[in-house]
Amino acid sequence: MTLPTSAPPPDGGAPNRCIPCEELELARVRDERPTQTLPLPVSALEGLPEGRDSGSLTRRRLLQGGVAGFAAVYGSRALGFEEIFEAAVAQAVPSSQNRLVVLYLAGGNDSLNCVLPGTAAPDLAAYRTARPTIWRRPNVASAAGAVGSRDIAGTSGRLAWANPLVSTAGGGDNGSAFGLDTLYGDGGDGPGSDLAFLPAADYTPSNFSHFDSSDYWFAGGLASLTTGWLGRWIDRNGSATNPLQAVSIDTALSKAIRTAVNPVCAIPSVSALGFTMNAGSYGMPPGAPSTANINTEMRELAAVTASADNTYLRRSRSTYGLAVDVAGSGATISGLANATEAYPTGGSAQTLSTKLQLTAKLLAAGLGTRIVTVHWGGFDTHGTQVATQDPQLRAVSAALGAFKADLTARGIEQNVTTLVFSEFGRRAGENGSLGTDHGAGGLMLLSGSAVRGGWAGEFPGCAPANLVGGNLQVTTDFRSVYQAVLSEWLGGDTTGVLPDGTPAPIVRAGGGSTLFK
Repeated sequence: MTLPTSAPPPDGGAPNRCIPCEELELARVRDERPTQTLPLPVSALEGLPEGRDSGSLTRRRLLQGGVAGFAAVYGSRALGFEEIFEAAVAQAVPSSQNRLVVLYLAGGNDSLNCVLPGTAAPDLAAYRTARPTIWRRPNVASAAGAVGSRDIAGTSGRLAWANPLVSTAGGGDNGSAFGLDTLYGDGGDGPGSDLAFLPAADYTPSNFSHFDSSDYWFAGGLASLTTGWLGRWIDRNGSATNPLQAVSIDTALSKAIRTAVNPVCAIPSVSALGFTMNAGSYGMPPGAPSTANINTEMRELAAVTASADNTYLRRSRSTYGLAVDVAGSGATISGLANATEAYPTGGSAQTLSTKLQLTAKLLAAGLGTRIVTVHWGGFDTHGTQVATQDPQLRAVSAALGAFKADLTARGIEQNVTTLVFSEFGRRAGENGSLGTDHGAGGLMLLSGSAVRGGWAGEFPGCAPANLVGGNLQVTTDFRSVYQAVLSEWLGGDTTGVLPDGTPAPIVRAGGGSTLFK
């Protein structure tokens, strides 16, 4: 995501704060240093095509095809290179293990401008009164200065999706063939209904603090804890030698997967391979792109014969050729996605897409990865909310749909569930800056073909009589969702994973309490 910098203002005063940077930082482990750095072989991210036996997992064999990136490993001891990849191969069996992706929307996403009263809702007028400027128009296309919405199937017009979350074919304006509507389907919790939404999830009483709330959500309990809820699950059910079992696609580890014993890791990106020329450092020919791929030229240069007595030139050209060969073998790493999957591009959407593409690549590589965390966004919309929230909603909805299609093309979608949340919601009424302030009752989403789609959590209404201190009533405890993910999806030993005990079960709007089919 492209974020504002902290450059000093023109008057020479204090540097501007990068609020989204600070909120993303709250999700990261900063009081513990990695125990080691692990090179990530191109062949490992390609699924170890040369073999999975011990002889194929030596450091020399794995690294001869090039290094795609590096993982910062957090654990109780340093691990051997071969030890890690032998554990990764062992943990990948069986290949049908369920896996979880956690997408955190940093800053406090406004639930009430994502899922809102529909055309038949008794509180539609109250919603408009509370938000006279930023409200979504009922069941119409967006127009200049007026963002529309679409009634959600299966809610009898009581609820609607904001149009930035809806696909182009569904009458929305996210600019994609994918949207929350395409994931949700008819909302009937059967085949093709692969998105569950819970529109007022939180803890009570909410204190509206980024610091405390994010810590609670990552810890899975309302206390200061040194491990994350998924980290405790890894400690009980994971490997003692495979840090790739839980991965944060970030510059540092997510607090959600912080463990006490078993190793986990953070991977910020995969590196570019081969040769490029950057116009910022070298003059480029007129009309050439700002960054040019010159691998073809370098391959030709490598093929030029050096004289027998010029050992260093011969070695250099051989190195050029090897670098280009590695770039060729790792081309699918650089591309990351299957070519048929239309992830959103440009700006912050590109950042989210790249993270999800790398997530799909890791989950398909057969390295025993059970959990991946992605942190993204700047949803602290105190001012000009429509202009700041809506582009991010378009990106999220399109990227989630493309991610599911990508996983399907890789043959693993049926074993992957994506959980989406933010640390709190926003107040029911807009403020004087055309935004909303910290509030209660955020939106949680669960996506995947194994998910029992539909309206999975009660909507409390936004009429004045239904509000608590100007906020939505919290109808779903976020720990209830975590408990369902643990017991219904990840399985294994869940004892003590949620420190506050077993929460009350989910109460679905259409009946029942399960979140998975």
